[in-house]
Amino acid sequence: MEKMQSKMYDYICETPVVLKKMIENRKEITKEFVEHFKDVEIDQIYVIGSGTSYHAGVSAKKFLEEILGKKVFCMYPTQFARGEKVFNKKTLVIGMSQGGQSYSTVEGLDAAKEKGLYTAAVSENPTALIFEHAETKSLIVVGNEKCGAKTKGYAGTTMTLMLMVMELLVAKKEMTEEKEQEYIARMENVINNLSSVVKASTEWFRRIEKEFYGAKRIIVVGYDNNYGDVLEGALKILETIRQGVTGYDIEEFFHGIYNSITESAHLFYLASKSDYKPRTQKLIEILSEWTPHNYMISSPEDIEKHTEKDLICNFTEDDLFGQWEYIIPLQVVACLGSQNLGINPDIPKDPNFHRRIGSKKLDGIRDQYTDK
Repeated sequence: MEKMQSKMYDYICETPVVLKKMIENRKEITKEFVEHFKDVEIDQIYVIGSGTSYHAGVSAKKFLEEILGKKVFCMYPTQFARGEKVFNKKTLVIGMSQGGQSYSTVEGLDAAKEKGLYTAAVSENPTALIFEHAETKSLIVVGNEKCGAKTKGYAGTTMTLMLMVMELLVAKKEMTEEKEQEYIARMENVINNLSSVVKASTEWFRRIEKEFYGAKRIIVVGYDNNYGDVLEGALKILETIRQGVTGYDIEEFFHGIYNSITESAHLFYLASKSDYKPRTQKLIEILSEWTPHNYMISSPEDIEKHTEKDLICNFTEDDLFGQWEYIIPLQVVACLGSQNLGINPDIPKDPNFHRRIGSKKLDGIRDQYTDK
């Protein structure tokens, strides 16, 4: 495999390494959170964050609700702060920001406090601003990801949320250590497959890169527990390739979006194991009459036919943790596709944008994109 130029690709490759370390160090990572809330009765949880942090919450939601047996809501911080009415005071609000300096997440946490709710903050940055606005702080132990488009931080944020809640339930004796080990084994099974997915995704992109070069309209379609990947994959490609990209749940796509497809549209389909997989193949069959640019990402099982444009890979198809696999092909597209256009995916179009617009506290903190 040829040497890649960007940190972004290196971070994609590091994902399985950091996830394994997080599992090994889960007691330390979650200690403050668990100690603070182990004797607190929590009836429901809100996970608030923007961009990748929000998508990580969406990806963790199914697992969290399965182990809690309680409702988990994922919201953007400003929507929570300015529009959400919470009637149950036994509500925990978890604010997430990988860089930790987001004013909107601060606003959400402050609103939760004003409502008399419990608060916790999650960030990779040890000196995060959001840590000053919550009862507890938990670190996303992935290292300082010096790249505007986060990759390993997406999986790392999802993992952090999962470990926090799982360890809390163990401490409360609401989950046995044997059950925890079952979940850990499933996590590790997925993690052990990630490097092969990166390799397969890279080889696949090399097959489609000439066709994909210069794409102006890109759509990501998926379903079930990969919906977080649909949103995150669309964001990653949009951030780096800097063209029009949207992501849709497949059923939403059926309800009107299909009308807009022309021969210039490029569509990526996350065809994970589901009763929607045959319908995805039917959708590709129909849309192939309208555009030649269809790229299916799937395991080989139950595939009626495929082309060299498709990524047919041995995914684990774990319905709780498989989202760590299915995001990788889209991260690879975002990274290598932008490099083909002469764009460094590590650096945003305007590194000073958040300072200029006033959306993050950036003065006096580490540089996000260099080693300074």
